[in-house]
Amino acid sequence: MKTQDYMSQLNGREQNAFYCIKKLVAARLQPLIIYCYGCETVVHTRRHCFMTKRINEARQFTCDLLLITPDECVIEDALKTEVQEITSHLGRVNMIIHPLNFVIQQLNTENLFFNWVRRNGTLLFEKNATTQLLPVPVGKQYRQQAEQFYLRDPKMTNYLQEKLQPVIATQQLKKANKPVEIRLTLDLENGWCPKPTE
Repeated sequence: MKTQDYMSQLNGREQNAFYCIKKLVAARLQPLIIYCYGCETVVHTRRHCFMTKRINEARQFTCDLLLITPDECVIEDALKTEVQEITSHLGRVNMIIHPLNFVIQQLNTENLFFNWVRRNGTLLFEKNATTQLLPVPVGKQYRQQAEQFYLRDPKMTNYLQEKLQPVIATQQLKKANKPVEIRLTLDLENGWCPKPTE
């Protein structure tokens, strides 16, 4: 679980936007856990020789959040829209929302999206140490699969269908491809010659 990876790479304005978005989302939607699994900042700056000491700058901030809610909680579309509206001055907020038991089931059935967010996402909010109920994060050996999945489907449209694929351990590959050892014996009187085999 990573708590500061994205944050350390953001400037003060973006960190403040994250902080405010987290507070507003947590207050209105009452999740147990909020993970950020992506963010994007686009800055458009205009400088011109006809503009003295003036810089026009436009920023567009987007963050992708996974919200894990209590099982009995049902979040209506109207409430999601309301949250997006009250956070719009900070940036665009994309939310994937699922109940806790559903997420645990997806983690246990090796769903790539949920397992990779659990491993590599930034934990923004947690209530009552809920992450302790989640299975142990998968290892980093799935990084290549996660990157290929993102490159194929950056909007995560098929995030519920994608499963982790078995990874062959590098140690097994090394054992399978063990080099043949050849030993030579040096005879100082007659020069070198291969050691006789029986």
